[in-house]
This record gives sequence, structure tokens and C-alpha cells, in this order.
Amino acid sequence: MNLIRTIGLIGLLWSAVTLSRAQQTTTIKVDSSDVKPTVTNLPLSVGTVTDLHLRPFFITTIRLPEPATSVAVGDKSLFDAEHSSDEPRLVFVKPKTKEATESNLAIALQSGQEISIRLISDGNAANTPIDFLVNYQPHESFLIGSTDAAAHNAGLHQDDSAKTIPAIDQALKKQANIATPGWVGGISKNAKNPDGKEPGKPIVGALGEIRENGGDMLIAYSVMNTTDHWIEVLPPQIELNSPSTETNKKKDKKKRPILAEQVPIADYRLNARRLAPGERADGAVEFARPGFKQSEDKLLLQLATASAVDTPLLIPVPFVAPGR
Repeated sequence: MNLIRTIGLIGLLWSAVTLSRAQQTTTIKVDSSDVKPTVTNLPLSVGTVTDLHLRPFFITTIRLPEPATSVAVGDKSLFDAEHSSDEPRLVFVKPKTKEATESNLAIALQSGQEISIRLISDGNAANTPIDFLVNYQPHESFLIGSTDAAAHNAGLHQDDSAKTIPAIDQALKKQANIATPGWVGGISKNAKNPDGKEPGKPIVGALGEIRENGGDMLIAYSVMNTTDHWIEVLPPQIELNSPSTETNKKKDKKKRPILAEQVPIADYRLNARRLAPGERADGAVEFARPGFKQSEDKLLLQLATASAVDTPLLIPVPFVAPGR
């Protein structure tokens, strides 16, 4: 009887030992001397891909220049990416397998930009640097390797293009810096006019730089209020006037020939519309000059005010812009 009890007790003890061994957790030791942590600062860009080196049992932090709206991993069974609204500028990435593997990570930012990353894990036995922290900084563009310089130069060219000032704006600025333009027309000593100005000519004008801009013609000008009251200056007009029609009109009064042909305006600038007495405004006008004209035809810059649109100030313009 005692023998049976002893055998039963030994069996229970053996079962307990076996169960205890089965429940023990297997621990994998990582040699800390093989870990080479790195911290990387990268400029943010669109349309490029960067490599992120990971390692099992380690987590990598990605710090963003603005909040992320979504995070997606190519294969969720190989890598884990965590993002929380409590820390919208941080993304945490780590491998889920001890084997060497690769996938990709896409991060969408609040501004609409997207960061594309290739996730690389060389496995637990690798002896390669690990990206502990990747800090993205706002920038035009970035590429990996020897293409960095090309990307930087492309960004500089884009900046130069964005900062290019249109020729018409340059002409306006240059004209506005002229202290005393060569005023023409408008002044008259006609005693019948109480203002002392020629009827219908409340303004004087001045031509500035005249040049070609591509296939168009560009003219800068100035206008000044010569009355004793406020006026409103209208946008400039260009017309092709034919004085010979006046002769034809005298010969046959029944006919109503066209005295002037309006030239289409491509663009114009005028830095002021309402002028006080003695005040000046500067402008520039761009138009497609006719390809040819008759010898007596004249190209005219037409300046008028809202209160005297029927009697504009006409200033002759050279048909051919001066060369360089």
C-alpha cells in the first residue's frame, strides 16, 4: 500500500515539473554591442522614396513636420506602424518577424503631401545600423545618394521661375520711378475754358519705355490730372488711325468712313484710377501690333477719363519698337 502511494506521489511531482517547463517563456538575448543606433534628419519632399533600416525587437520613431492624417503599411504581417491622434506628428515602426524582410510605408500629411518609405529589416543576426529616430524637416525636395544635388538644383530652378516678374510689371515699376516724365498735350490758354485747359483734355500724358515682348508690343506711360477736381482714368486703348479718311470725308460727306481701328489689348497695368488735382498715375499696356500699315496710318495710345470719354488724349506711338 505504501509502495502504491509512493509511486503516485512521484507521478504527480513529475507531471508538475513537466508542466512548469512547458509554461516557461523562451527568452532571446540580443547582444547590445551589435546595435548601432542612428538619428537622421531628412528634408521633406514629394515624389521620392527613402530607406528606413529596422531591426527586430527595436522600434523606430518618425517625427513629421506636420500632423499625419493616415498611415499605411504594405504588409501588416511583416511590419507594425502605430499612429495616434494624441501625437499626430509621430509614427512608430517595428518589424514583426526575426527574418530579413522588406515592405513599404506611406504617410499622408495634413497639407496633402505624402511620404513614401521603404522598410528594410536585415533580421536579428544582422550587424547594420538601425534608424532609431528619423526627423523630417520642411524642404523642397530630397533624394537618396548622388541624386541629392540634382534635386536641389531642380528646386532652385522652380524658385527662380516662381519669382520671375512679368515684363509688364517691370515696365510699370520702371515708369513709376521716373521723377519727371515728358508730359505732352492737354494744356491750353483758351479763355473760353474756365479751367484754362483744352476742352475735353483734363489730363496730360507721357510715354515711357517702348519695347517688344515676345510677339507683342509693350508701352509704359504716365498720366496726370490737370484739373481742379477729382477724375477717374479709364484703362488704356490702342488705335490705328488713318488721317487720309478725313480727306475722303470732305470729298463725299454722305459716306461715313472709319476713322480709327481699335487694336486688341493683351494686358495692362494702372497703379491708380482716381486722381486728385495734380496727382499722377503710371501704367503699362501690352498689345499685338498689326503686322503692317499704310504710310499715313498712325498708331496711337488713347487715354481718357470717365467724364470725357468722347475726347480722349491721343499720343503717337512708334510703329516699330526700338531695338536693343
